[in-house]
Order: sequence, then C-alpha cells, then structure tokens
Amino acid sequence: MEKVFIILSVVGIAYLSFVVFLTSGKRDVNERFRKQLTLQSVRQRLQSEKLQNLLADAGVPTTSGNVNLFRFGATILYLAVQLTIDFIRGNPLNPMDFLIAAGILLAASSARYAPLGAILRRIYKTNIMKKDGELISFLRLYENNRMKKRGHTEFGAYCVEVAIHFQYIRQDLYQLAELAVEEGTEKAIDWFCGQFPKEHQFIADFRSILLSTESMEEDEDVLAYLNMQSKIIAKISADNYERKWSSIGSISTFVTLVPSVTTFIMIVSLSLMYVMLIKSQFNGVSLYQ
Repeated sequence: MEKVFIILSVVGIAYLSFVVFLTSGKRDVNERFRKQLTLQSVRQRLQSEKLQNLLADAGVPTTSGNVNLFRFGATILYLAVQLTIDFIRGNPLNPMDFLIAAGILLAASSARYAPLGAILRRIYKTNIMKKDGELISFLRLYENNRMKKRGHTEFGAYCVEVAIHFQYIRQDLYQLAELAVEEGTEKAIDWFCGQFPKEHQFIADFRSILLSTESMEEDEDVLAYLNMQSKIIAKISADNYERKWSSIGSISTFVTLVPSVTTFIMIVSLSLMYVMLIKSQFNGVSLYQ
C-alpha cells in the first residue's frame, strides 16, 4: 500500500507542477502551449504521408494521425501499467515488457512486412482487381451501347446512366460525364485514364478504344471498328480473370498445404514418441544381449 501512495504522490506532484507552469508564464505563451497539447494538434504532429496514402488506397476512412495516436497511446499505456505493477510487487524490470511494447509499435506500422502494412496493401490490391473488373464491365456495356441499331445514348448521359451500377468507379464516372459536357469527350477520357497508374495492364487499350469510337460519326464505322476490337476486349477480360484467380490460387494452395504439413509433423512426432517409449521399456539394455 505504501508504494501505491508513492505513485499517487508522484503523479499529484507532477500534475501540480504542470498547472503552476501554465499559470505562472505569460498569457500568450501559455495559450500557445495549451493549443499544442490538444488532441487535434497531437494528431496533426503524428500524421504520416506514407501511412495516409496506404489508408486512402485501401479505402479506410481514418487518418494516419489517429492510427499513430493509437499506436503510441497503446504502447505507453501498456508500459505504464506493467511498470506500475512491477513497482508495486517489487519485481525487477522485465525485458519482455519492452519487447511487447516494441511489437505493438511494429505491428501497427506501415512497413511492408508489418501486419497492418501487409493488410492494407492486400486490401489495396483487392480493390484494384475489383476496380479493374468494373472497368471491363463498363467497357462491355459501352460496346453494347454503341452497337445498338436503333441509336445509342450519348457518352456523358451513358456514364451517368451506368455509374449507379458500379461501386469503385462510380464517382469517377460522374466526374467523367461532367467533364465530357464541360470540356469535351477527349479531355474527359484523358482525365479518367489518368486516375489509373501508367503501368496499368490495359488502361492504354481502354483509352484508345473510347477515343477512337467517340471520334467516329458514322454508325457503320463504329460497328466495324468495335467488331475488330472485340477480340482485344475479350483478351483484356480473360487476362483480368486469370490474374484474379492466380492470386486466389496461391492463397488456396497455401491453405490446402497446411493440413498436409501438419499431418506429416504429427506422424513424425508420434514415431519419435513410440521409439522413445520402446527404448524406455528396455531400461538401456541392448536388444542383442
């Protein structure tokens, strides 16, 4: 109980010193210091551009400041609780507590092989694959729209009409339709394709098909061109399907391999246990004596 009172005394003295420090200085200096201690200012100082980009790419609706605040807060709280318990019980410092605290910091970091970083990158790759699938569906619907024999829907109106059916490219399609009306179809398509990475698998083909089709005035020319490009569109769809299932296949291979490896280790362990059991029955006496 004496150590508990010591801890409370230290905390009380520290708090009292802090209050005296805030009230004894100049008013403008104290006000500026108080603003730096607010939760919002702490979040801003803990902002990380790399982590924020990862969160945005993964579609996680939070800021890097909140994540880092949780990281450091959980680490400090864990260390404070463990050190307080060790002090009250009179135990020496345990290095494992500091290792666990370091593990909390690393687990919630944006490093590639850290759990949080790996999960965010995996979510980002999954979202990219889904976005590519929606892009191919949009191209297929666009092809069907332009090949109608009884007239087709204009490009801007078509984008607004089909945008509601998509999740990952919906807002981009609304913006595309607006730019097509204000600045023209060519600039709008260039902007839309610029939302994807330069090394994207098929965005160049996507851009070429849209620009070429929209530049044609005669429906016969559009039909002939899209009939020629139908093989490219089918190949784009097949390649995307193959990439999707190859990534799923690697995960399923690992999942199906785990039971086999576990069974093999169990058989080896049982064999060793059986050998040790037989050996103990002879009490060191050789079988050939």
